[in-house]
Amino acid sequence: MNLFRDRATAFSPNLSPAWLRRGCSPHGPFAHRLSVSSRTLAGVILACAFALAHGCSAPPRSKQQLLVFPAPPAEPRIQFLTWASGAEQVEGPLSDIVKLAFGDQPVQRLGIHKPYGIAARDGVVYVCDTKLPGLCRLDFKEQTFTFFGFRGPGQLRKPIGLTIDPLGYKFVADAYRKQIVVFGPDDDFVRAINVPQPCHPVDVAFWGNELYVLDNDDTCQIVVMNRQTGEMLRAFGGRGTDPGQFRIPNSLSFDSEGYLYVSDTLNWRIQKLTREGEPVWTRGTVGHLLGQFGRPRGLRVGADDIIYVVDAATEIVQMFNTDGKMLMHFGGSGAVPGALVLPAAVATDATSIPYFKQYIHTDMDVEYLLFVTSQFGPYLVSVYAFGSFPKGYEFSQAQIASLPSVEAQEDDSASPEGQAEDDQSGQTNTTQEPNQRE
Repeated sequence: MNLFRDRATAFSPNLSPAWLRRGCSPHGPFAHRLSVSSRTLAGVILACAFALAHGCSAPPRSKQQLLVFPAPPAEPRIQFLTWASGAEQVEGPLSDIVKLAFGDQPVQRLGIHKPYGIAARDGVVYVCDTKLPGLCRLDFKEQTFTFFGFRGPGQLRKPIGLTIDPLGYKFVADAYRKQIVVFGPDDDFVRAINVPQPCHPVDVAFWGNELYVLDNDDTCQIVVMNRQTGEMLRAFGGRGTDPGQFRIPNSLSFDSEGYLYVSDTLNWRIQKLTREGEPVWTRGTVGHLLGQFGRPRGLRVGADDIIYVVDAATEIVQMFNTDGKMLMHFGGSGAVPGALVLPAAVATDATSIPYFKQYIHTDMDVEYLLFVTSQFGPYLVSVYAFGSFPKGYEFSQAQIASLPSVEAQEDDSASPEGQAEDDQSGQTNTTQEPNQRE
């Protein structure tokens, strides 16, 4: 199977209108200025209690087949839970009384336009919307969908990467502002940290009081800054194919011991580095097999030190341990919930588990949740659970859904050193977008 296929075949055009196939709202990038959420609409109707009685809150989704990875008879570790692309999935459908009040007049619902970076905390999912531009706030705890960061001193221009610190501060890498824009626990703008120019910041991570900014302009470096003062402390990396160098890097994240991992997109690999930039190992070669990469993008390390790497070309998320051994993968191509279409970023979070209980299999012991953004298609944010089922647990075949499989390399531990040179054969053309920096 060729996983580097035309984007247009990713899902059936007969199942979705043109605006949905483009992965954006039917109302344009500034629809939020004209739109009203379903909860606000219900509030202006007489007898709000009556409206609530008619189902303003988001009900559980209808029962569907279980999508788990890997599929039985292997022991599943990941379950696909649900998806969201806007207010309809977070807030639920409009109540009958709201529909009656507006009659045939279309009611605009807020939605994600073009997602990229993602982070989650305590039932709230934050998504960088590069087309809005701004941050989408999907609150599964209170069942509300809102935007912020689209006006005032915190107005975003091209938010790409996003991380949340333990106190709830959001650090957003804005490629066009050339800054790290900081929002507080209440989502109010706090400050903007200038990244030394020339720069094109695409992701940010922190270790202690140090802020690590991934800059993928021509310098292809990681800039280390004091997270309180914004002072530049050091930089390392540089453009190239040697270990410790990068070609259009996309994402970075720390493990529990302070090692730094970087998705090195146009070297088709991931790298493990010390906090001083010394290379530890590299993994990956160009290709569509497991252990290889077509376009490695978002990268995050879970609380258990499992490394999650999004591949936009093969439309899967691969999982590695801290030694660089490939463990398994999830996701895949398709036109169904749980599949991915040009995925961009991944996030992990354990604090949000209570707000997704209704979707989790009753016999699964969940350790944390995974959130993955797709840039196109009807399912822009996909939610998965990582955990385990009781040993020897048996599933009915009728219960299990499946996605296309991906073949593994014969040797998935091989280092790609010396194999990530520029490909003059044109092979990489099938995996490139017009702008590889995002």
